[in-house]
Amino acid sequence: MVKKGSPAPAIPPEQQPDADLAQAAPVQNTWYTVLDTTPQARIQAIAVRVDSTGETVEVRLTIDGVTIEGSAALPADTTYYADVLTGLFSTTFVLTVTQQQTGRAFLIEGRNVKVEIRKTTAAGAGTLRGRVCYGKWT
Repeated sequence: MVKKGSPAPAIPPEQQPDADLAQAAPVQNTWYTVLDTTPQARIQAIAVRVDSTGETVEVRLTIDGVTIEGSAALPADTTYYADVLTGLFSTTFVLTVTQQQTGRAFLIEGRNVKVEIRKTTAAGAGTLRGRVCYGKWT
């Protein structure tokens, strides 16, 4: 058992069932939670899609109170994968049709992790979908 506020142990986290969201008729600019605040979590993959053409979707990842956001214009029925890019001046998401990056030089993990998505356009009423693959220390 990991004590609250203590660093994660060296052993890998226990894999959890994927967190899924399928929000029918999503409201423009409304954040929908895919993975609610989860203690001691490691994110392995984040995927988003929308069943309408010409929508812009944003992903918001909150780790220990620090927020990272990214967006992309999505064609209909195309799954996009979120990857965090960290640079000299900022950290952001890139949404790409390429599968989740492997061999990442850093891990997306924290004492408290939350993932939300929204669409910022109103091109249609297609279902907004999100999935988070993750593990956590118990």
